[in-house]
Amino acid sequence: MRYICTSCGGEFLKWSGKCPNCGQWGTLEESEEIVVDNSGAKKALKAKYSAISEQKGDSHVDSRISTGYQEVDRVLGSGLIPGEVVLISGEPGIGKSTLLMQIVQKFSNKKVLYVCGEESPGQLNSRLLRLSGSRTPSKLGENFMVTEDVCVENIVALIEEEEFDLIVVDSIQSVSSMQSRSYPGSISQVRICGAMLTRIAKIKRIPMFIVGQINKGGDIAGPKVLEHIVDCVLYLEGDQYNQYRILRGMKNRFGSTNEIGVFEMTGEGLLEVGNPSLVFLENDTKSSGSAIGAVLQGSRVVFVEVQALVVERESTGGPMMRIANGIKKPRLDMLCAVMSRKGGVFLGDKDVFVNIVGGLNVNDPCIDLAVCAAIKSSARDTVLDKQSVYVGEVGLTGEVRGTWGTGSIADEAQRVGYKTVVSGKIKIGKSKDIAIKKISQVTSI
Repeated sequence: MRYICTSCGGEFLKWSGKCPNCGQWGTLEESEEIVVDNSGAKKALKAKYSAISEQKGDSHVDSRISTGYQEVDRVLGSGLIPGEVVLISGEPGIGKSTLLMQIVQKFSNKKVLYVCGEESPGQLNSRLLRLSGSRTPSKLGENFMVTEDVCVENIVALIEEEEFDLIVVDSIQSVSSMQSRSYPGSISQVRICGAMLTRIAKIKRIPMFIVGQINKGGDIAGPKVLEHIVDCVLYLEGDQYNQYRILRGMKNRFGSTNEIGVFEMTGEGLLEVGNPSLVFLENDTKSSGSAIGAVLQGSRVVFVEVQALVVERESTGGPMMRIANGIKKPRLDMLCAVMSRKGGVFLGDKDVFVNIVGGLNVNDPCIDLAVCAAIKSSARDTVLDKQSVYVGEVGLTGEVRGTWGTGSIADEAQRVGYKTVVSGKIKIGKSKDIAIKKISQVTSI
């Protein structure tokens, strides 16, 4: 019997509450050891090999298969590659199955296999009719094949005998293999089923979407090896009470990992948002505690509104409140400390709340300057210029550093209509029609 860590994939002979490798608590799960009888095994044969020049490449643009949605194609890197396996994950009810069903609709002239392990074919048909506007999708029904068989060996045999243009497995936790006696969704089952499905997709050169559920920690359920063997890992994030959804690429062997796709959840399904900046900049009111920032998501520049609220503590007891929505809390704690010591705004006796409007999660340090500007604006109750964009990384000494991609941000800011870009000392390039204000310390905000 072995125990596998769902966080790092480490294998151990005995269970413990804390993983010895990554230090995470409660991540060791029991995995059934598969015993292989080699008594009648044949002698190993020399593996066949050939020159790489003899292989047919898939890197050409012509080999890309469009999903029918520009936002999805952007995250994938201009579309699907034949034989590409895409793992899509997200919280329950966030819209994973809805997005895949809409992609299937775009493949109405091609043969699609949908493995429904969590829904019945009747429920799947009802969802399809709803997304189709309550019209019977006769053309799609002829090419849309559904199976309730969740045995991975049977699914692989079906794919070997039939010709499909797209395969959707919803979800990997509902599929099981006869090679393991453990329950579906366990470590061993996810590993075996994921490997077999990936192998058949490569052999038949069929693009495949695999839905992966997440655990309580927000990570994809199952060992990390599941993320390693697939070609692309997509994460659909957003608040269920917010209509906007963000499709983020976490891993992509055939494209950038920094791209995002923005969708709006409606009664008719997910609608593409071509200009995300319009979504994240809905508030035009002039008030203190608001600053405009910009982040570079792959090839796309996204402008966001950073809101901050600095209030006096009602009582001296208890810890100071530092609430962050859209950025990591340790980052907010660091920026508050820098502003207290180097920014001329003492926050030791105040509570600080920071929010990125629109539900976008930003990990790029170029948002630091916008956060500091919003905090200072709220603390001093001053209104910042809505025509200025703040871009820069803030260090522990209070210095403002220019970040990579500031030139692209300046170009996009000029195109959108902003007047000034406030950034650290960095070479922007040729002279632009937009004003570039370079600052070296947060005190200059």
